[in-house]
Amino acid sequence: MSPRPGWLLLCAALPLLLPAQEPERKAPTRPPEEAPMAEEAEKAKVERIGEHRYRLGEIEFDAKTREIRLPATVNMREGGPVEYLLVHEKGKVHESILTTAVPPLHLQIAMKLLRYRAGYGDVFNRFLPPEALEKEGGKEADRGETVSFTFQAEGRAKQPGYELVMDGESAEAMTPGGWIYTGSTVEDGRFMAEAEGSIVAIYLDPLALFNMTRDGADIDERWGARHRAIPEIGTKGIFTIRAGEPRAIQAE
Repeated sequence: MSPRPGWLLLCAALPLLLPAQEPERKAPTRPPEEAPMAEEAEKAKVERIGEHRYRLGEIEFDAKTREIRLPATVNMREGGPVEYLLVHEKGKVHESILTTAVPPLHLQIAMKLLRYRAGYGDVFNRFLPPEALEKEGGKEADRGETVSFTFQAEGRAKQPGYELVMDGESAEAMTPGGWIYTGSTVEDGRFMAEAEGSIVAIYLDPLALFNMTRDGADIDERWGARHRAIPEIGTKGIFTIRAGEPRAIQAE
């Protein structure tokens, strides 16, 4: 990486929709395709824990609200650059604000059980040369579903995910919105979000489950950890994924 100047109802068989492409940060050359992973889905044990609520490993999700909750830990609280809001604890932890022990594949299964729509759309077009856009570029209409994130650290109020990220251009918190569920890729039978541990990308990553649509998502050195909003490293909490744009935070 070049030097920088500073900073996730039940069904019998579960086909996971995953776009196929090279594991590099570049625009995909094909729209998402179906890549059946029924064998892996069958291994996942989903337990019903309420009228609409289910558990898969350490993930809890609600079939009515489509909300997903998983444990996460503060990994970075100042400096940068940061390229991820959340990664698996064996992923690129040196570039992520939060980490989790939850396997990305479990999160992918929960997303599919809740019928979230995945898709790259046009978000990776910015990596294409102008002459290739018409032939290889994606369309905004084919983007995956809009999602939002919150993190509630132990003993603290819930925070929108964007408030944990510093925008180096303004030296202020990242503005609300701008994340979609893109899904990941399958390479030689390996689910690449699982292999790489990439979950919520700030700097565009075709292997991550979620990516940003905002300006600057293709600039890896733009984003940092927002010290004043992030608790001490090692602090545990709950990371929540919801459909749609960010909502007003309510006390719980």
